[in-house]
Amino acid sequence: MHWKSDYEIGIPIIDTQHKQLFRFNDELLEAVKKGLKASAIETLLTQIKQYVARHFAMEEKYMETVNYPRMEEQLTAHRVFTARFDEIHKDFNKSGLTPDLVNAIRQELSEWITDHITGMDQIFGNYYRDHT
Repeated sequence: MHWKSDYEIGIPIIDTQHKQLFRFNDELLEAVKKGLKASAIETLLTQIKQYVARHFAMEEKYMETVNYPRMEEQLTAHRVFTARFDEIHKDFNKSGLTPDLVNAIRQELSEWITDHITGMDQIFGNYYRDHT
């Protein structure tokens, strides 16, 4: 997947952070091409965990500033995504590098980009621009 201007929500810092998800996806695809190594996947999972903490906190801060009425829905989605990657990381620590694990990471990143960023985050971006 490649970043398109259609993915922008109109808050530059959030858009920049969203682009990082595309880089994670690219890194995963590159690791698959080069031959997967457990260390590369461990690094990627750690980076995603750090990203999620920073990004969701920033996004939620922006939502608070405009009293976003659908914030609870966003918070729930953020918790689900975080929990899913915590689960994937635990599976990795338990079972190691498996094709199912790689597919789970790819699927979660892809779905988050196509469903959340182009859906819920777009709605928030429109609301934010209308209320600032």
